[in-house]
Amino acid sequence: MRVLRRNALRTVGCLLALTALLGWAPAAAAQPTGVPKAPKPTSGAISPDAPDPRPPAGGLAPDGTVPGGPRLASRSLIFPAGAPALPHGIPARAWILADLDTGDILAARDPHGRYQPASILKLLTALTVLPHLPGNRVVTVSPQAANAEGSAVGLLAGARYSVDQLYEAMLLVSGNDAATALAEANGGVARTVLQMNAVAASLGAYDTYVQTPSGLDGWQQLTSAYDMAQVLRQVVQQPRLLHYDRLPSASYPARSSKYGKVGPYEFDNQTNDFLAGVPGALLAKSGYTDAAQHTYAAAARRNGRTLGVILLRNNRLPLDQYQQAARLFDWGFALPGTIAPVGQLAGRILPAAPMPRSSLGSALAMAAPRLTAGTATGNWVLIPITAAVAGGLWLGCVALGGQRMLRHRGTLPRQPDA
Repeated sequence: MRVLRRNALRTVGCLLALTALLGWAPAAAAQPTGVPKAPKPTSGAISPDAPDPRPPAGGLAPDGTVPGGPRLASRSLIFPAGAPALPHGIPARAWILADLDTGDILAARDPHGRYQPASILKLLTALTVLPHLPGNRVVTVSPQAANAEGSAVGLLAGARYSVDQLYEAMLLVSGNDAATALAEANGGVARTVLQMNAVAASLGAYDTYVQTPSGLDGWQQLTSAYDMAQVLRQVVQQPRLLHYDRLPSASYPARSSKYGKVGPYEFDNQTNDFLAGVPGALLAKSGYTDAAQHTYAAAARRNGRTLGVILLRNNRLPLDQYQQAARLFDWGFALPGTIAPVGQLAGRILPAAPMPRSSLGSALAMAAPRLTAGTATGNWVLIPITAAVAGGLWLGCVALGGQRMLRHRGTLPRQPDA
């Protein structure tokens, strides 16, 4: 009888705790998010290692409308009536130029076409993981992270690095080893990917389906210029992310583990040409895989106005990508205020992530002003946390009843990324 009573009390306690947790969750967590479904491979796709000659069109919002407005359904160039001619030398198959303050889309090409993102997807990784990992937290790098395929900063398996240092490696040199280490510190690659898809859905990024935190090509991993502009719009209001991305260089002291010794060494920001050469440059991130080709995300601020550029399925001829972005910025900042936009970034504005104690110290003082348009509805940080904690609580209760939990490890495709 005592055992039955104890089990009953345990079950009731678990249910009450779970109910309280779900009741405490923000209202935004209870709203349907329309998590993007995995796209079906198109008939023109031969393998995930090569560009799809027939990239699929993006999906619709849950209400059946085209996110951002009906004009954005076009797969051709879209620009305002009465606007000056668009700049030459922009070969990207899909691109977008948007005002990140107001959400106005100034011009675009195939904004909802779905393409591989390559390493600019790390902006979504950074945005997703940021609230969960204080900068001064120390992470021991696993052999799986240290041996991640493609571009790497050279993390040593078994060595310890701060979250700040892993962010620097992920954003400055696009380290897939650092992206994997951050995902593992966040609870695992599979959990981080689930969170990334949830964050994308909460932003209204319905064209995006994530399979890897590094941007390495997955068979179904796709995004759109519109969706990445939504992500970029959030990133520019996060002081920690701006600080990491704007560093001209970073350095690692020597480290040792049972696997060997590395360092000390220094690495430069891959986007220093943009930061040094474009007026008002705020941040930039580049990417490349065989399937994605070149990709680029950049933001610039002039006279209190912030514009963002996304380039997908691009090449670096005749101009490098930062020069292409510079031309679009010059065109956009010179556009008369009377010109009507072609669409709108319809996603909500997320609040800046909390500022935990971090080794960044006073460097956070350089934080950019918050975006002025839109209002936050609920606390976006708590949505994936609540789901994860609720799931963990329920599983813990089941385990107390004598059930066993199985752990599943996510894996990354072994494909190159630069």
